[in-house]
Amino acid sequence: MTHAAYQPIPDEPEFGYGQLLGILLRRWPWIAGTLVLSVAGAVLVFLREDPTYRSSMQLIVEPNYEDDVTARELDGLANASDQSIDYNTQLTLMRSEQFLREAVASLEAEYPDLDVDQVVNTFSLQRVGGEERDKATRVFQATYVDSDPIKTQRLLEALKEAYLEFNEAQQARRLERGLEHTNNRLDNTQKNLQQAQAALEKFRQSQNLIDPTLQSQAVVTSLNEVQSEQRQLMSQLTELKSRYQTLEQRTQLSPANALLAARLSQSQRVQQLLNDIQESELALADRQLIFTDQDATVQMLRQELDNNRKQLRQEIAAAIRRPVETLNPDIASLLQLGGVDLSLVTDLLEADVAIAGISARWESLATQEQSLRQELNRYPSWIAEYDRLQPRVEIERATLQDLLLQREQISAELARGGFDWQIVEPPDVGDQIGPDPLRPIALGVVAGLFVGGGLAFARDSMDKVVRTSDDLKRQVPLPLLGILPVQPIRKGFSLPGRQDGGPPILHPELADSDLMQIVQWPTFREALDLVANNVQLMLKGKGNQAIAVTSSLPSEGKTTVALGLAFSLARMRQRVLVIDADLRRSGIATELGLSTEGNLANLLKGVTRPSRPHRLDFGPGHIDVLPAGDPLNDPITLLSSPRFQKLIHRCKSIYDVVLVDTPPLTGMADALKIGAVCDNVLLVARLDKITQPQIDVTMALLSQLQVLGIVANGARTVAASYSDYGHLSKPVRQTA
Repeated sequence: MTHAAYQPIPDEPEFGYGQLLGILLRRWPWIAGTLVLSVAGAVLVFLREDPTYRSSMQLIVEPNYEDDVTARELDGLANASDQSIDYNTQLTLMRSEQFLREAVASLEAEYPDLDVDQVVNTFSLQRVGGEERDKATRVFQATYVDSDPIKTQRLLEALKEAYLEFNEAQQARRLERGLEHTNNRLDNTQKNLQQAQAALEKFRQSQNLIDPTLQSQAVVTSLNEVQSEQRQLMSQLTELKSRYQTLEQRTQLSPANALLAARLSQSQRVQQLLNDIQESELALADRQLIFTDQDATVQMLRQELDNNRKQLRQEIAAAIRRPVETLNPDIASLLQLGGVDLSLVTDLLEADVAIAGISARWESLATQEQSLRQELNRYPSWIAEYDRLQPRVEIERATLQDLLLQREQISAELARGGFDWQIVEPPDVGDQIGPDPLRPIALGVVAGLFVGGGLAFARDSMDKVVRTSDDLKRQVPLPLLGILPVQPIRKGFSLPGRQDGGPPILHPELADSDLMQIVQWPTFREALDLVANNVQLMLKGKGNQAIAVTSSLPSEGKTTVALGLAFSLARMRQRVLVIDADLRRSGIATELGLSTEGNLANLLKGVTRPSRPHRLDFGPGHIDVLPAGDPLNDPITLLSSPRFQKLIHRCKSIYDVVLVDTPPLTGMADALKIGAVCDNVLLVARLDKITQPQIDVTMALLSQLQVLGIVANGARTVAASYSDYGHLSKPVRQTA
């Protein structure tokens, strides 16, 4: 299949530690040169610097007050009562320029050129132990650096006098201002306390309250008790209503009828009248069985019965409080109840009374709950007002007590100051501290490494050379058939013998050839075997093939690859012919010391008749080689002739594989002519030599040819070789 027109693949490197180390190793001269120049410049700067001297003195700053509040009042300003002057404030005060100006002014006659700005840049005042509270001490150290050792001492001495004079003058002023400020605050606090107490008293009187918070809690407790009782009443009411419904269903009486039935059933007069009526009715019935209604006894019994009924109606009317004309069945059913019915009626009446009582209690509790809630709703505003007034009274009272205590303490300490500045270590003549050679040299080393590394990376980023097989795969859209290692063999290298102790596998007369030593080098040979195997897989089923072996540039190893590939294919039982088609510079014949008889140039010219190529025997087989002949000035004429095409076609009919070594592609058309005659083209690329632009040109030239693949030559790291795999110690066979 013809290779399509080449399009450069964008470079997408995966940068890692390996590439970083590779760049540093490749560009180490840039880094080393920059480092040497940087260190030399640093040394030159060091030699030109003037010596510097440093003098120091130490002061101890101690507060005379152990109480922080008192110290604040003694050391604070009159308009900043809540600010405390601590050690950081003392340090800031001592660093101010007013002291340096006084010191410089006192040395004006001795050092007229001394400037305050110059002193500020080289003067420092630090707290010994650092400025962290848990590590710092009370000792301050002042240092001054100058080129004159005497000047450093004299300036610190003048500064010492300025510190001591200022400290003495400040003590009296601090005490006076602190006491005045305390008295002013004391008067204001007393007035504020009286106003706060009056406002709180007025609030209590207007609302008739002492402590609204406690009183609101009592209201909340009462409300909770009412709600708890309501829940209990609701439970009892539910139970009584259920019982009442059951009794009402069993008695079939309303509460009014049940009350009436109970009264009538328990009235002795009513029960006696009922008995008399029953007796009269019985006697009347017996008499009427014998006598007629005109009988006097019958009439007397009837009159007695009417009288009893009349009296019964009167008793019932008195009980129900309304006249009763006749005894209807409803009223008659209420006159006599049995023991069980009477008990049920009694229970029904008791349940009705209990329900009425609980309902009345519920209404009373509801009224009480509403009253408590209304009262409770007024407490938030009262509590807010009380919480606003009460803390103010307490704060003013506590402030008043603190101010009274402070005034007593300040009055007792009038003779003492706030902070006492004392000299612990007076200044001495300055000691030489510079120039320090290590610092500029270290800076030079760091700068040199940094700048050198940047230059190395910049130079490497502009470098278009393809250095690894991975870069080659990303740049070339062709199958990578193999990776060949860098050949360390040089002239005079002795070819190793067979591993089984026999003679060299190469013919003795070719043993001194550098080219053959490279081809037979085990690591290189194993890599070529992989290339040969990949070539066979790609040509499988295509018959005999002619392959042009070429490269973009000279000295990329195409001749070595062609010869080594021929040996590998021959060991794989292939009939192989190597044709040296580089008519401009014959390489194989020169390297192997072959005669030029029967060469390619003479065959194409028709000067000599075809003869058998040179045969190179080695261990398991042989290859045939057709040398190029003497160099020609215009080989393109011969390579374009029909004789060359016929020669290739004839060789394919005799050999399984024909390998044609061509000139480089760039700058001449020989390789393109040869590739057009051959079936495939095998491209050899030398790592660390070929560049991306050259690859682009090469692929553009090969766009119309059938390119089999590419072989990376000169790799510094390749896959491990197992040439001694079969000669490892053999396992001992176990016997029965």
